[in-house]
Amino acid sequence: MGIHHILLSHLPDAVISMVDDFDKTLQMLEKQQFDLLIMDINLPGGDKVGMINSIRMKQANIPILVCSGYDEQLYALPFLKAGANGYISKSAPNGDFKTAIDSVMNNRIYASPSVLQNAFGILFNSKNSPDSISSKLSDKEVEIAGLLVKGQSTKAISEHLHLSPSSISIYKAKIFEKLGVSNIVELTTYFELNR
Repeated sequence: MGIHHILLSHLPDAVISMVDDFDKTLQMLEKQQFDLLIMDINLPGGDKVGMINSIRMKQANIPILVCSGYDEQLYALPFLKAGANGYISKSAPNGDFKTAIDSVMNNRIYASPSVLQNAFGILFNSKNSPDSISSKLSDKEVEIAGLLVKGQSTKAISEHLHLSPSSISIYKAKIFEKLGVSNIVELTTYFELNR
């Protein structure tokens, strides 16, 4: 409802349609042309980044603004790489939200300054940046994190490194804590953004 209110205050003549799952979104896109799509990451029936491609198959040129409570440092760049036009945090000020709408509707990419700074760090492959993996983890933790990202189980990693499964579990917990992630998907995303 907050987004609905901001949209109408910014674009008083806007006609707004709302749906609560991804299948309904695709059905609407088949029936009607839209000037803008604002979507959350966590839509029932959706598959995160893959949703962008599904939307583009229905309406190739629709501006897509992802608006989510998920950590923008983890999720903004993967969604932008997938073809979204913008990514904004649900906690962003109303003025930023209006700027994001104007940007994507005028064929410009929108992301917060901190996301853009992170993107430049990745672009220039700054290994010494405070967000780089090697600045946060020990060599052994980097090695284990790399194996986790490749999909290896705790048991497989323990056999590979000749360590006990409980040691690997402890390393895994430390890696998650140091990087501020809570699961393998977030760890993988972190690696993609900061390698």
